[in-house]
Amino acid sequence: MRSLWLVSILLLGMAVTAGPALADQSQHTTRLSLSVTAAGTAAGHPELKSGQVVNTHTSGPVNFAIEDYMVNGAKPATSYDVVLLLFAGSCSGPLAFPFANGAILTTDAQGDAHGQAKISPAQVAGFGLHNTDWGIAWTLVAGGVTAYRTACSQVHID
Repeated sequence: MRSLWLVSILLLGMAVTAGPALADQSQHTTRLSLSVTAAGTAAGHPELKSGQVVNTHTSGPVNFAIEDYMVNGAKPATSYDVVLLLFAGSCSGPLAFPFANGAILTTDAQGDAHGQAKISPAQVAGFGLHNTDWGIAWTLVAGGVTAYRTACSQVHID
């Protein structure tokens, strides 16, 4: 009986102290596969064993969003700039502009690399992006060649 009472008190305590999740309510985490482009193949970039972009909107006070990038089996000893293709309003909209976010993936001897970009709330506000919709495709560019690309993803920025 005493054990049941203790478990009840612990569960009640966890329920009372649990706060609301602060993650973005309108834009959920997306995981997008990277694929070699025709231009990438022509420039000698191989088909990836695996590659992805994980776009997480936390809408937090420090990080508004975090983007993680990973390639496995890309061209060895190569630096790839992450460039976002932003389409006005949606994926079917016109290309508004390419945006190099400063993230660089440099592959090792096996063609593997991992990188990350963090977007602050100040950056979102500074660009005037609150309450906007975009189609976004992530690309990896090496030597002026778009070697890898994701499918376009619909993104709403709170």
